[in-house]
Amino acid sequence: MTKLANRDYSRSRAVLMGTWDYRDFDDVPAVGRSYHRMRELLQDPVCGSWPRDSIKLLNNRPTLGTTHVELIETFLQATDVALFYYVGHGIYDHRERLCLAVGDTRTDPNFTAATGLSFEAVRDAFRASRAAVKIAVLDCCYAGLATEEYGCLSATRLPPVSGAYVLMSSSAFEASWHEKEEVIGAQTYFTKALVRTVQEGIPGGPAGLTFDHIFGVVADQLVEDGKPEPGRRIEDHAAGWVFARNNAPDAPPEPGADPDTVFHEAYRRETKEGVERLPVIAAMYRAAAEAGHAPSMNRLGQIAEGRVQARMQGVEPGPVDRAKLLEATQWYSKASEAGDPVGPLHLGQLYEEQYNDADQAVYWYDLAARRGNGAAQERLIGLRQRIRLGIDTSREPADARSEEEPEPARPAPTLSGLAAEALRQRWLANWDGSEPLATAQCLDVLLDACGGPHGEWATLDDTEQERVLVDFLALLPPRANLARAARDYYEAVGPGRLRDHAAGLLRAAQ
Repeated sequence: MTKLANRDYSRSRAVLMGTWDYRDFDDVPAVGRSYHRMRELLQDPVCGSWPRDSIKLLNNRPTLGTTHVELIETFLQATDVALFYYVGHGIYDHRERLCLAVGDTRTDPNFTAATGLSFEAVRDAFRASRAAVKIAVLDCCYAGLATEEYGCLSATRLPPVSGAYVLMSSSAFEASWHEKEEVIGAQTYFTKALVRTVQEGIPGGPAGLTFDHIFGVVADQLVEDGKPEPGRRIEDHAAGWVFARNNAPDAPPEPGADPDTVFHEAYRRETKEGVERLPVIAAMYRAAAEAGHAPSMNRLGQIAEGRVQARMQGVEPGPVDRAKLLEATQWYSKASEAGDPVGPLHLGQLYEEQYNDADQAVYWYDLAARRGNGAAQERLIGLRQRIRLGIDTSREPADARSEEEPEPARPAPTLSGLAAEALRQRWLANWDGSEPLATAQCLDVLLDACGGPHGEWATLDDTEQERVLVDFLALLPPRANLARAARDYYEAVGPGRLRDHAAGLLRAAQ
């Protein structure tokens, strides 16, 4: 009933009410924290992200004022879901009816009903609404009075899929508890358990969590901890309304869920959870990919290559066996066939770095570039330059070609050396004396002059790149003509001879 992925929140309304500063009652800062946690929960993607204009906030009202009128006006706008949440002091009046306290609510029974919001008023607002599903969540003392003999929340005639659900933190004549202020970030026990359950999810539970699923876990937790046992009242089909997505690591994707929603949830887990959850994450990507979602196809290709696992573990990707390589190729090909601009970029990388097929790499880079992929355009320019210059296009890893050279010992200062240093300091003045800034900008323009990050410059290992950069810096290229100086340097070395030049610099430094 009412799948989270397909819910239209423009037709739903939520009213969040909380009071934590009082005249006759003790102030309860923990209530304020719980109120704000509930507000944040509704706007969390786990609940489908209620838009701000669908939520009415009645926070810490000093007096009742027009609260009843605002409730009715808000719920009249709801045709899908109407949700009411209250946290604060609850009190019963002279007729043993539940009243929800505001700042100046009096404890004198003669004035309680006149100065507090009776739950009858909340029920009237629900009755006026044509919402299909009506939910009341009460975190206050004596919350159980909400279900006493005063009728249901529903209108006289209901849509075919309908119902009401009242969730209460305590029974009719029992107090609700909150953490003492000595506890850092103290909250009310009920809302804290509710929000935590929703955010963490329920292991072994379904993809979409109803209030019935959530209530069972919350009630068990509170009772086990010796807290008041919460209660509930269900009318018609409200128990089947999905309130939140199951955030538990092993929860399956919601059947029929929007592929883009599934993708973003899988990606969120990929960035937040450990590598042991990768099979579940892959299953979510697969569900979206099978529905035609191209970005999910690309993520599955990255998983097959081992890139996702390596990133989650903070290590460099290892070698890819042939079966996994073929699997990655298949997923990238499917993404490319779907018109995606990233799939052909990944195919180009595979053909360049794994299959050593420069012609195919050029084909796929070109396709991705024509689809607007800037990274593919850079790789295409660099690869074409290396092909034109006859440079090895295999992109062999640097550590397979050479070992890092030890730093040479620095000579003792000489008069000529001191003069050179003075010139260097004068040159650095163009960068406000910042050597890191000067080095970074020189590296940037030199890299571009040598074919870009995927051109001839990419054929050098780290040590070779460092030596070439040091050689260029020794020329003290002027900041005003830096790009021209870098082009002249590359032309002087000779296109296609950059690695030989670097080797000569390394030999001279030994």
